[in-house]
Amino acid sequence: MDFIVLNLGHAKTVHKWSNRDISSPFIRLFYVKEGRAVFHLPERDLMLSPGHIYMIPTYLPHSYDCDPGFEFYYLFVFQTVHNEQDIFELYDFPMEVNSNTATQLLFENYCTLYPQFSFPTADAVAFENHRAYNEYAASFMQMKEFERMQLHGLVEILFSYFMKKAIPRRLVQDERIQAVIDYVNSNLSKALTLDDLADISCFTKSHLIKVFNKTIGETPLQYVIRKKIQHAQTLLLSSTMSVNDIAERVGFHDASYFIRQFKKVLGFTPKEYREKMIG
Repeated sequence: MDFIVLNLGHAKTVHKWSNRDISSPFIRLFYVKEGRAVFHLPERDLMLSPGHIYMIPTYLPHSYDCDPGFEFYYLFVFQTVHNEQDIFELYDFPMEVNSNTATQLLFENYCTLYPQFSFPTADAVAFENHRAYNEYAASFMQMKEFERMQLHGLVEILFSYFMKKAIPRRLVQDERIQAVIDYVNSNLSKALTLDDLADISCFTKSHLIKVFNKTIGETPLQYVIRKKIQHAQTLLLSSTMSVNDIAERVGFHDASYFIRQFKKVLGFTPKEYREKMIG
């Protein structure tokens, strides 16, 4: 895995602080120093408490509520590989792991070394007012090699805590289904059809739908739409491309259809999503 560090910093809430309907194409890591907060996840609520590290995977819809005096360190990380399966499709990761004083020292040290990646203020009221994510990514890529290596090391140390307890998901045994998955992830810019995927798999269309749904839990075209929308989320936050250009980039030649599909999946239009996530 290769990473780009987007944000790294420290914050403490002054007032009760909430945010709703978040879904982002980067990994969010938090170390809790003091206070209480709760993540509202699709299937459960997760209470945050001091002495633990928490990870929100890419594209996971969630909301949160923080009490006044909630103090934490944050690290937002973008995984740069797009044409392979997401690591969160290969493993089930815990969202909470125990931590130690070394974790806080790590965060304190790196926040001191790289203040340019922190949000504009430690005051949670203004926490969401920040530069566009593509500007943070550009800052990372313009760093010296040893600096990127240091930050990459921090990410790997923290991620290793979760990897230690990760459980591999059941591998796709049928090579023909895996060939379809690989083809989709390598060709998100194309207007993929069921005929294309059936040709790749050497199945009939009806048999492909049946086997794919049984193996992956969704139909081939549902998988295609989901991966295209996820890639569109990445482009919306990491570039200044127009919605029409992004629609073309992810294989939708009809921008209106792209907008409808995006809203169906996320509940926001692409423009609303970009404004919500960037401000």
